[in-house]
Amino acid sequence: MEGDRVTLKTGDRQTSGQSLGHEFPDYRRLVHLPAGRRAHVDTAAFRRALETGPVRTGETREQDGEPHDLSVLRVAENGSVIVCDDGDDDQNNVAVNRAFLLHALAAGARDELLLELGAPTAPLAIRRPDDEGAFSLLMPVRLEQ
Repeated sequence: MEGDRVTLKTGDRQTSGQSLGHEFPDYRRLVHLPAGRRAHVDTAAFRRALETGPVRTGETREQDGEPHDLSVLRVAENGSVIVCDDGDDDQNNVAVNRAFLLHALAAGARDELLLELGAPTAPLAIRRPDDEGAFSLLMPVRLEQ
């Protein structure tokens, strides 16, 4: 890295570009999440709960001027994942872009998946029970208070 430029080299090839001007998060901290709440979900049933359950309207996207739907989740004491109603403002709720979560469930390609929810500002991990090395991460969305 020189000044505001960064250069990547491998073998006899290289590419350069302008630095973004801020630090990128360390991905290792994102894939090795602190102990959180884990819940096994039946993928089809959870998908139905998301598709038919309550949503909150997120901020308007710059790309197309449209708001996105948020699903607000919490792991209940019995270990199930709850899609929270509007007005359910428990401090342990985690809000995520519903479309992104539905895509992550499809990418998991399993009848059962493992959801790992940490703090409301920590990534949500969707893991395969038979291969914890394969997972999706979703960044949460901060809810307006």
